[in-house]
Amino acid sequence: MNKKSEMQDFLKVEKLNQDQCNSGIAKAEKVMEESKKSTAKTKELISKMKIQLGDNTPKIIVPNQSTSYVNRKTVNLKSWDEIVNEANAVYQNDIYFEDLLTENEFKNAYCYLNEIDMQFSKMTGFKKVDWLFLSTAIALQCVRQYILDPYMKGHRPNASSNDEKGRKNNAEPGWYYADTDKILISKVPFDAQYYSDNKTVIGFLKGGNHRIVTLGHDPILGWIFGTANIMTNTITRYDFKSAHIKNVPGKGNTIHCLADTERIFVTCKDRILYEGMDGKLAVGSAVIREAIHLKSDIGTKLSLPIPGLSVIASPRFVNKLADWGIDTAGVSTEMAMSSIINMLIAMVHRLFYDEKVDDAKLFEVRTRKILLYSNAIASTSNVIAACIIKNPKILDVGGLIVTVARLFSDIRFIARIKQEFIDSQFEFAFKGIEDEIDALYKVMN
Repeated sequence: MNKKSEMQDFLKVEKLNQDQCNSGIAKAEKVMEESKKSTAKTKELISKMKIQLGDNTPKIIVPNQSTSYVNRKTVNLKSWDEIVNEANAVYQNDIYFEDLLTENEFKNAYCYLNEIDMQFSKMTGFKKVDWLFLSTAIALQCVRQYILDPYMKGHRPNASSNDEKGRKNNAEPGWYYADTDKILISKVPFDAQYYSDNKTVIGFLKGGNHRIVTLGHDPILGWIFGTANIMTNTITRYDFKSAHIKNVPGKGNTIHCLADTERIFVTCKDRILYEGMDGKLAVGSAVIREAIHLKSDIGTKLSLPIPGLSVIASPRFVNKLADWGIDTAGVSTEMAMSSIINMLIAMVHRLFYDEKVDDAKLFEVRTRKILLYSNAIASTSNVIAACIIKNPKILDVGGLIVTVARLFSDIRFIARIKQEFIDSQFEFAFKGIEDEIDALYKVMN
């Protein structure tokens, strides 16, 4: 039997006992009320008789209790299982502690809960050393936001992709197909920026630089669309329209004519399923080629767009964000640096833990409060500063993401520890009651 089931048995038995006691008290009060009425009538009758008979009123002889006949019945005590079965038969639904409390008991319970809450706040409140860590953490986050991050963004290499140097332009094996042995040595098709004379593809990449417009450059979607494009010598746009890439002498890879996006994926699927080892080598080579290309692009000045943003926002907006430095590289750098500072603060703060004075979990609550407050203050001040000076380039998007993540993780952790603390205090308070019940049950048996 699990702990919840045992608790339900206890609560239902307690509720049954409470209801039976209340019912007995109500009946006793009713009998007492009737007895009082009967006694009042008897006294009134005796008074009338005294008036009528004077001193000749007969004396009422009260039977001696010691000699009176008392019918004593033997009480058969029920076992615990029998009591539980009786309670379960009466109460089909779960019983909670609230069902056993009166209004005054509710008030007392809430007062006790407030006392425990104040005790938890006091035990997890900041000490002098914690305030020092908080101010240090805020200062480090601000230095990162306004000095370190801009420095790292300004020292990225040029946007040209090093991984394309020495690679060949796409060959002409056929439509929706790239030779397996040429996948790793050829340029990725979604890097093409020149157009053929076909009017249907003129302006195919209009709206922003080719890394923003093409899904092959998306840090997440690129693993699907980029891999498929590499296997089929195609390019897919942010609106899921595709085009064939062909090699034109003197021009290199060009956007040749429109292609069917659905057919691209059907062709890739058939190649994997029906071309044996060659098909599996083709998809493996395409994945490796995609990884190499993304890695070479992510650290450049133009970098890669925020994952998935090209699909849900206009290319012009994504391009604007890139101009502000809000791209995959920039956000990743901010997130990484913010997390490193949080880790360092947590590690150093842990050195001040004293097991003789502090509880391990409550000390961790203090550590998380330091990180949570410092991140929140730094991010809030950064957003306010960007709005005041109207300069989106100083926005710390990565730090803001870390702050939001900490809001969820740290608050959930603190709430869990607080619940455990409250449960432990209530368990301690009710332990005496449980011991008394156990002792009483042993005596009854």
